[in-house]
Amino acid sequence: MIRKTFFTPRKTCAIISDAMLKRFSLVLLLILVVSMNVSGSVSSYILPLSSSIYDDMDALYRLTGQVPPSTSRPWSAAEARLILSRLDEESMTPDERRIYIEIEKIIDDAEPRWRTEDSSFCFGTELKVQPEIYAHSNGSDFRGEEDWAYTYDERAPFLHLGIDMSVFDTFYTYADLQYTMGRYDGDGIEKLDMTSFPGIGAIVPPGEKVDIVTGSKQYYSTFSSNIPPHSSRFEFEWPKRALISIGGSFWNFMLGRDRISWGNSEIGNFVIDGHVGYQDMMRLEFFTDKFKYEWTNLFFETKYYPTEAAGTEEDSIRMLMAHRLEFRPLSWLSFAISENVMYHAKTLNLKYLNPAFIFHNLNDRTMFNAIAYGEISILPFAGWEIYGQFVLDQARAPNESDRQSDAWGVLAGTRSTHSLWGGYIEPSLEFAYTTPLLYRRDGLDFLMYQRSFTYDGGSPIKLYYIGFPYGGDVMMLHFALDWVLPGKAEASLSFDGILKGEMNMLKSHNKDGDNSGDANYSGITPSGNEMMRIFILSLYGKYSFPELWNFANVSIWSELSFVGSDIYKKDSGTASDGRFDVQFVLGFSIGI
Repeated sequence: MIRKTFFTPRKTCAIISDAMLKRFSLVLLLILVVSMNVSGSVSSYILPLSSSIYDDMDALYRLTGQVPPSTSRPWSAAEARLILSRLDEESMTPDERRIYIEIEKIIDDAEPRWRTEDSSFCFGTELKVQPEIYAHSNGSDFRGEEDWAYTYDERAPFLHLGIDMSVFDTFYTYADLQYTMGRYDGDGIEKLDMTSFPGIGAIVPPGEKVDIVTGSKQYYSTFSSNIPPHSSRFEFEWPKRALISIGGSFWNFMLGRDRISWGNSEIGNFVIDGHVGYQDMMRLEFFTDKFKYEWTNLFFETKYYPTEAAGTEEDSIRMLMAHRLEFRPLSWLSFAISENVMYHAKTLNLKYLNPAFIFHNLNDRTMFNAIAYGEISILPFAGWEIYGQFVLDQARAPNESDRQSDAWGVLAGTRSTHSLWGGYIEPSLEFAYTTPLLYRRDGLDFLMYQRSFTYDGGSPIKLYYIGFPYGGDVMMLHFALDWVLPGKAEASLSFDGILKGEMNMLKSHNKDGDNSGDANYSGITPSGNEMMRIFILSLYGKYSFPELWNFANVSIWSELSFVGSDIYKKDSGTASDGRFDVQFVLGFSIGI
């Protein structure tokens, strides 16, 4: 499903002692030694978050009367096979069996294609040519990436080369190379005025020299594409996906860069969401038929590099430490809980990397900020799922003062799946509510940024919420109607209605405007006198030609979106700054 974001808004390096490095190396060595005893029938390759296996598997589970499988993704091939093994193919209808066969094909095709005679070594490559064109009707008012329903992180790279290999089906590594239009191509860039810059939450201090792009020619031009007009315009940040994976029939360890998501929502999940183009991570999972344990660490940039200081070393470490327990006690019920903490310090102290510790009890708010999360899925009838999420960032205990405002979010949704025309159709409905200060604290918050180097435009940063893409101070309603013919075609109609209060990344969490002060901004969502009202109506279609050529995969896709917004003033009951845009995307892919 397509997720959208819409809102514009001293030289020392971190030190890890030799003893710490030796301990960490020993742990990795033990993992490697243990893994060598795994049977060759187990695969450790990772199925990317962009794969259709996740929607297809969820749909098949609902159709066969089971609540969808693990929402912590991506899966390893071993986990995907375990999930598929729960289903009884013999009792399926012809349409359900067709989905089952397509899922098996996805898992098999994701494996490196060439094997040695004894299957001890596999190697594979994948080359894709994927031109996309973009057009819209209102470049005067819709000038930035956040103004597009089809965001940059969703756009396909023009040229993509993936290289992977595995050893004994236990060790797997992957890296990609791409040539495509940069996020900000350096031509016609418009930047935020930094004359009186108040900083960005707890991640960029006031007065820091930082570039935030509000408009770029490739977004406000009537026509554009993902094909760089010149080599200086291509995206320098690659690989976007590069990892090693070591695993067995019930576990997996991954270190590298990839997209990751926790949760059952279509519009966005509260702790870790896949709308971010990539995350640098270390991840350890153990999974069985009824239970899954995960320990994940995400690593973030902590130093902005202006052009004249390129190569300056980062002087601290900032990471999200997260552990998650997922239960499946009944075929119609699953739930997950996680406790997570943001960690920021000059050095990495390995004693804090204890996944069994209660992170909330790391009582140093200059270094840590905890957030708790829970999700549930229920399947009361075959084909019909009800689900929800809750996140708690800040709550006042009975013995605490009210100097910090509460911060939390809730999401509820339902979707049903039915066989139709050889595939399946899914209507779904979701509602989300987040308080103004969700993800915002004074010492550490849950914001992140990634740099985007441009040949002649400096190093602008792209801001993200790590979790819910729209952040705090939001009420949102989402409806979608999807039809999928696995492996061949898909079509989607979706509508998003959003009310956004005045809190955003560039506004201080402190009522006096001091980002180093307490997070005491008060208000009820949508807060402030002025709120932004947004609607997005999108039509999406994709068709694949699996039998066109034996040696190539060919597909074509398109999206048509109608996007509008205005500013509503509560005191006067009037609206202003209305704007509307028609946006069109057309893409084509040949892969070998």
